[in-house]
Amino acid sequence: MIHSKSLKLVLAGVAAFILSAPAAPATEAQATTALNVRSGPGTSYAIVDTLTPGEIVDATECQPNGWCYITHSGPDGWVSGSYLTAAPSAGTPEPDCGFRLTIGPGGKPRFTLVCGDADVTVPFPGTGPTPPTHGACFYDGPNYTGASFCRAPGTYNSLPAAANDRITSIQLYGNGKVQLCENQNLGSFCRNVTSNVPQLGAFLNNKVSSMRVVTGLLPLVKQVCFFDRLNWNTNFAYFCRRPGGPIAPLPPGANNRIESVWPFGGARAVLCDSPTYGLGPCINVTTKTNLAPLVRNRASSLRVFP
Repeated sequence: MIHSKSLKLVLAGVAAFILSAPAAPATEAQATTALNVRSGPGTSYAIVDTLTPGEIVDATECQPNGWCYITHSGPDGWVSGSYLTAAPSAGTPEPDCGFRLTIGPGGKPRFTLVCGDADVTVPFPGTGPTPPTHGACFYDGPNYTGASFCRAPGTYNSLPAAANDRITSIQLYGNGKVQLCENQNLGSFCRNVTSNVPQLGAFLNNKVSSMRVVTGLLPLVKQVCFFDRLNWNTNFAYFCRRPGGPIAPLPPGANNRIESVWPFGGARAVLCDSPTYGLGPCINVTTKTNLAPLVRNRASSLRVFP
């Protein structure tokens, strides 16, 4: 099952809590002709826009009648799936093959490659389903199931739309190791993977947006995550910070909201009651901690140290 990223607090610029909006999983598709976009799933609904031939859109769900909801640069709406095909990122089929739109659980659209009588599910975009000699393969289901793609060593600062926020399990090959990150450009929370992972945890399951694949040593990720609920609950707002200068004062969305703290990689955090960092009272957090009542929801500045 594909989920959007949990509501969380992230740092933007100097750092600001931003609640992420839920996003429906999408499949990239291409219009095969000039195609009317309608307000509902059928020709009886009003036309709100028209796709140009070859225009790339995101199809988020399809109805049993074959109409699919799409998002794009113009007004979003419903189009007939009969006039959609796989986006160019899915590859070019052989002359005797073509793409067919199929509808999965929950109306999730997926393109199937049809060659004669054989159907082949189109994988995540990437190097293909064949495992690299040294690298990793990524799956959108637990225990290495579902759609997949593989990556050889390299840094991938963003993932294609079909793979973004969809990774659930990982298999490593050869000397391959992976660093997975929640945001693009290896940002926000990151995790090093050095063995097979049948199910990613709450921080990254269906939340990966960038990665680094290597055959040598992975850099240690020093970071501290701050939560506005006790017990490090990722279902509510949170943000993660790497070592750097102080955040003083905390932005309004984060000020006086931190209830629990989780350091990673040996990092530590100092949280202060005052909006001027360093003015007391301050507390030093080196381990996974639920803040005591006297300091809970009181932090107005902080700094993360390596």
